[in-house]
Amino acid sequence: MRRVELLAPAGSMEALYAAVQNGCDAVYLGGHQFNARVYSDNFDYERMSEAIRYAHGYGVKVYVTMNTLLYEDEIEDAIAYARFLYEQGADALIIQDLGLFDVVSQCFPDMECHASTQLHIHNEAGIRKMAELGFSRIVLPRETLIEDIERYAKSGIELEVFVQGAICVSYSGQCLMSAKKLNRSGNRGACAQMCRMKYRLGYKQDHTVHYVKQEGDYLISPKDLNTLQQVPKLIAAGVTSFKIEGRMKRPEYVALMTALYRKAIDAYYQDTALDYHHATKEMCKVFNRGFTSGLMFHQHDKAFINHERPNHIGIPVGKVLARKQNRVSIQLSAPLYQHDGIRFITDKEDVGCMVNKLYHNQLLVNRGEAGSIVEVEVDGYVPKHSRVVKTSDKIQLEELRKSYEQGERRVGVVMNFELRMNQPAVLRVNDDLGHTCEAVSEALVEAALKTPLSKERIFQQLNKTKDTIFYCESIHIDADDNCTMPIKELNAMRRTVLSKLYEQRIACLNRGISAYQRQPLCTPISGLFIKVINEEQLKAAAAFQAQLYGEQLLFERMKKSYNELGYYGKRVMKEAYPKAPVMACEISGCTEHDSIAEHFMNCTNSYAAAFLFSLGVKAIILSNECSRDQAAALKQAFYQRYHQKGAFITYGYGREELMLSEYCVIHTCHQETKKPCGLCLKHSYFLEDMKKRRYPLYGDADCRIHLLDNEVFELSEPASAIFLNFHTETADEVQRVIQHALTLIKNADKEASEIQEA
Repeated sequence: MRRVELLAPAGSMEALYAAVQNGCDAVYLGGHQFNARVYSDNFDYERMSEAIRYAHGYGVKVYVTMNTLLYEDEIEDAIAYARFLYEQGADALIIQDLGLFDVVSQCFPDMECHASTQLHIHNEAGIRKMAELGFSRIVLPRETLIEDIERYAKSGIELEVFVQGAICVSYSGQCLMSAKKLNRSGNRGACAQMCRMKYRLGYKQDHTVHYVKQEGDYLISPKDLNTLQQVPKLIAAGVTSFKIEGRMKRPEYVALMTALYRKAIDAYYQDTALDYHHATKEMCKVFNRGFTSGLMFHQHDKAFINHERPNHIGIPVGKVLARKQNRVSIQLSAPLYQHDGIRFITDKEDVGCMVNKLYHNQLLVNRGEAGSIVEVEVDGYVPKHSRVVKTSDKIQLEELRKSYEQGERRVGVVMNFELRMNQPAVLRVNDDLGHTCEAVSEALVEAALKTPLSKERIFQQLNKTKDTIFYCESIHIDADDNCTMPIKELNAMRRTVLSKLYEQRIACLNRGISAYQRQPLCTPISGLFIKVINEEQLKAAAAFQAQLYGEQLLFERMKKSYNELGYYGKRVMKEAYPKAPVMACEISGCTEHDSIAEHFMNCTNSYAAAFLFSLGVKAIILSNECSRDQAAALKQAFYQRYHQKGAFITYGYGREELMLSEYCVIHTCHQETKKPCGLCLKHSYFLEDMKKRRYPLYGDADCRIHLLDNEVFELSEPASAIFLNFHTETADEVQRVIQHALTLIKNADKEASEIQEA
């Protein structure tokens, strides 16, 4: 039976040691570029090579994250880096950019490619398509239901699932809020976590703004995922790999989470029990925002979101009794140690500190017991009755550091030793990966003049492996009677054979490299392409010559009246596409009839464009994370490489969707008990941030929430093909925008004619 893989994060070399020594089967890590955690320490070229060798020595696989979107001026460097990783023996690349995937799968055929959760592969058709294209594994969205995971797993495709750590409130790869508001793209590894900021929920009614009463300010800040108790269900569902999030976390965090999931997985296969209460308490001490088993296990509303705090909330240890000068008296409800970290929870601003000095009865102590009153020195105002939480535990952290600094993980080997009279002694060793090594003595085995070399002594000498990563699972000795050899040489044979075995384990495979070959077929495109969401917009747009696309409910209702009406695919598509022109936001829709790849397909370089055209799309709306210059560079490179102009559509108008979420902030704040509640249809809801910017919200037919930009984008430069994305516009506004876009197309045609004449 194939055992589930435990995949741990490594944001630094120390975190790598923590993951490996605490029992992971694989690690994922990133280089200094092209990965979705640019603010973790990451690994330069030398450290990357060292990390791969270290992990492989223990039989641990290394998956390298190249899971960001790549612009035209980066893609060649990314390909070169992928080649370096290929030659260093990395086991797989975790990829978001389809252009990078296309090159890697062609040029480095022995390199596994895992489809990052940023690729938004969320349905069965998409999973099958990615496997058909060459991905060996799909990293599912955190929103995937356990029932869907079980169904997807029956196809035999490797599925990787997040089991622990931070959660995005938006589908990964589909959030543009940080990029648009702070120029820090989540798809480029620089997310500013705007979901962790304060918001108010409001709505407009009869031209009046109302605010919904809410508990806490952090309306869209999720708790941390914790599925430790769900490990049996996830294994039974057929998950291939359990992924722990945390490349930005300290090594001690990685050590603890890896160790706990190792215990939970082993307990499942050994049919033993795990103390989940104790495990959860340990988790809470090292880092937590409150825990949830997530949307995967149908936890919504307050079970999913922490309205009170967006950061580590620790564990309660007491409350403030009084403050005198710079000392605060605390009534302890749990033990507190010198050098613990604590935080005082106040109504205004929390105050945190390290317990550098701890007093009990005016005497310095290194520990305070539950029930006792202690004093600590604090800078900053701390009111009486403030709650006190422990945010770091000195004893826990020391124990966790020991778990990886002492390096007690060992690789089991089987030894076979032969001692034959008048022949060289032979020592053969086998490991868990199928490697076999042999060492032969230089001298021949001789007859013993006094004391023969006993099997017990041979066993004792061969078992001395503590200065290596190996231990002996078993030692088989086949020895003639009354013979001997020097102990010094026997020890040398042991050292030699284990050294050879280690070199075999870390050796890079001799991998072949092929040439990139892709010749897409596409025809330049022009005109207007318009998405509408209601009948009023549809009627207004139908007065112009354009290809119209309606969302599902509108399309179903109006397709007979408008024969050429296209279908704007759902952002989360679970059903089959209709036989109509399709504008697709996900991979399975890019092979449908007369399809256009929407800007949420995140095409940012010419290789990705060529790949999408090869799937059969007739046109591509480039990612809104492409600037005007970046889009121009993409088109120029596409023409130079493939000798075609390409069929590209320019995003011309719209209130951009910044988040796509299964979590409904409207439903939660109103404390409705049933879904769907229809609240989002009754009023014009919005989230308001601390700068008073209002982000409109709307719920789609499947009760998913779309958070829109507070600003409307409108193109001002000429373009031959333009996409207009309507949401709340009236018929008059629709007509004005269309007329403006037609002028831009006319100007583009004029410029093209002048260039051709020149």
